[in-house]
Amino acid sequence: MSTTLVYTLVLVFYFLGLMGLGLWFNRRNRSRRQFFLARGDLGPATLGFSYSATQMSGSSYMGAVGTERELGYNFAPAGVSSAAAAWFTYILIGERLRRLASRIRCTTIVDVFQARYPGMAVATTATGLMLTAFVPLIAAQLKAAGNLFEVLIGIPYLPALFAFGGIVILYTVIGGMHAVAWTDLIQGSIMIVGFAVLAPVAVGAAGGFSEMHLRYAEFNPDGISFLGGMPAVWVVSSFLVWGFFQIGGAPAAVTRFLIPKDRGTLRRALVFSIAFSSFIFIGSTLIAIASGVLLPDLEQTDLALPTLVQLLLHPLFGGLLVAAVLGATMSTIDSVLLLASSLVVENVVAPLSRGEVTQESGVRLARWMTLGIGAGAMVVAVNPPASILFIVTMSFSLMASAFTFPLLLGLWWPRATRTGALAAMLGGAATCVIWYWLGWLEHGTFDNWIAGLWPALVGPAVSLALLVTVSLATKPPPDEVGEVFFG
Repeated sequence: MSTTLVYTLVLVFYFLGLMGLGLWFNRRNRSRRQFFLARGDLGPATLGFSYSATQMSGSSYMGAVGTERELGYNFAPAGVSSAAAAWFTYILIGERLRRLASRIRCTTIVDVFQARYPGMAVATTATGLMLTAFVPLIAAQLKAAGNLFEVLIGIPYLPALFAFGGIVILYTVIGGMHAVAWTDLIQGSIMIVGFAVLAPVAVGAAGGFSEMHLRYAEFNPDGISFLGGMPAVWVVSSFLVWGFFQIGGAPAAVTRFLIPKDRGTLRRALVFSIAFSSFIFIGSTLIAIASGVLLPDLEQTDLALPTLVQLLLHPLFGGLLVAAVLGATMSTIDSVLLLASSLVVENVVAPLSRGEVTQESGVRLARWMTLGIGAGAMVVAVNPPASILFIVTMSFSLMASAFTFPLLLGLWWPRATRTGALAAMLGGAATCVIWYWLGWLEHGTFDNWIAGLWPALVGPAVSLALLVTVSLATKPPPDEVGEVFFG
């Protein structure tokens, strides 16, 4: 049996299983809130794996491995901070969001903004910015999957894109949050097993740990240390961006904090999230360094991981690992899709509807919105930019700049006002875009910035300054807001 046929069979059975899971959970979605949130129905392992799988995305397995192959250990702080992101978000906002969801009806993060900063201005701005970032983010994950099919099975990019995209959109449309979270748990478990095998095999093929590093130093002399040829500010900023700023940069993952009904579930979910993320990023670092040694002439860096799988693993096991890598891509697509459609239904259609949206029509509308947004992302993915991580980084930077401090201070600082939050969102997002543009003018690229400072650092800094100064200059929030959030 040929390698291509084995991969194909494994993926076919895997996708059939996911579709079956979607159909199984379809019967639980009797309301919009059950479809979008599944509040109280998910255990700590499912919740923890779903948070990390959504936060990490396909970029963590393909884009990040390819990028770290080129940058070396300069990129490692980003991986460490991504593993720590669960700690930052759970500790700083997790429990407060869980308690808030018990007090008021919250289906989306925008519902939190609307409750904290009453009126339509902040909610509408947040919805527009999120939807602007979500479509290219989904397109980047679809691109990663299309590339994987192209390398391992030989299916041309476009048929692979539409086949994969159609499957993930369909099971999300059918199963909602229940299906999304449970597939995250299954796919995360397979990823752990896959990386536990691939990492030592790759290191062994590269000559062992010591020999691998000697040979990698020949491939990339600057990449063998944490600083190398990169400025220290870049390394430090990458740690902050991929860790702390996940608070605002990953709203689809943060939405998971609205699901648990008790504190114990949330705490145990944190343990699962940190353990899963830490293991994956340690494994991906070893795989990335080994790929520099074993694949020195690889032209498209995003293909480092699937090429190693094809080179080193038995087709049956390689097919399972490929399925899990595709699963990581799915985890971000389905979660972002679900949040995007919930934003449209809950924060656009429902408020504008003259009559009450019934539960039956609401679920039907949710499914159509999920289908429409997914189809739009597939159109964008037909001809996206070359680097997966580049697209993800820009979308993440925009959201981190706009939402980190309006969300964080909104939960911790009673004096934050609606006008301050609106100024912070618009100012942070505008600064992020301008900083990318200035980097392009000076360096001719979007991934090299003024003074080495990431837009995802400069934008939030401006957002914080605007939030504090404008809030102090405007009237305090109404007493009822303070009672709900700080009573």
